[in-house]
Amino acid sequence: MTPLLEGKVAVVTGGAGGIGLGISEAFVQHGATVAIVDVDEDRLGLAVGRLNPGSAIAADVRHADTPDRVVRAVLDRHGRIDVLVNNVGHFLHRPKPFESTTDEEWEALYAVNLQHVLRMTRAVLPAMIGADRGGSIINMSTVEAFRGIPQHPVYAAFKAGVTQFGRSLALQVGRHGIRVNDIAPDVTRSEQLPYDRWLTDDERARIPTWVPLGRLGDPSDVAGTAVFLASDLGAFVTGTTIHCDGGTRAAGGWYPTTRGGGGWTNRPFDP
Repeated sequence: MTPLLEGKVAVVTGGAGGIGLGISEAFVQHGATVAIVDVDEDRLGLAVGRLNPGSAIAADVRHADTPDRVVRAVLDRHGRIDVLVNNVGHFLHRPKPFESTTDEEWEALYAVNLQHVLRMTRAVLPAMIGADRGGSIINMSTVEAFRGIPQHPVYAAFKAGVTQFGRSLALQVGRHGIRVNDIAPDVTRSEQLPYDRWLTDDERARIPTWVPLGRLGDPSDVAGTAVFLASDLGAFVTGTTIHCDGGTRAAGGWYPTTRGGGGWTNRPFDP
């Protein structure tokens, strides 16, 4: 396979585990120099041993001083930043009624899902613009930014904010050759969604009725989308969201019937 990211320097937040690790690995395989940023030092060490990236930075992107520190470190070592992947995000709390949520929970959700995206992007943009080589900013959204999610409305609101931020910023920075896009996964195995532990054998048998493509997603699926957006293959794509979800958003609540005949229903007897 011809490397698609050769010569590019990429920063991947949360890049040592789950989907972030999948993206880091795919970027390295495609020739990029990758700066992995992760709060978990043990996990970061394992990622370094596995991938041999350009650099590894132990940092919490929720802290206000982290973005500038990360950008300075990457520029000092590698001289440029061509790609930023704002991968960090989490719903943090178990489902609960909105009226039971607290200001502290809202602030935590804001910090991990939206605030750091704004800060990291703000820190990276001067270097991208000043280098005059263009660039690609990729934000991790979710299907829940485009449909309702019961008992997680604050999480969904911040993820929707990520999407609108990327769409609007793309208009401003396009003149500099910088593209801004989102990826919205669903039903994808990750450290937050360990389907292999969660699902019973009976539930695994139902996956073809949950996902139009008939399987769950893997980090490598999202990583492939990120490689496309980071590379010149995506050179004319900006201000949009790619739904890497096996077709669940397109299905919109429709399910194949389990009663034969190849039919579909939006009133499943046995969802």
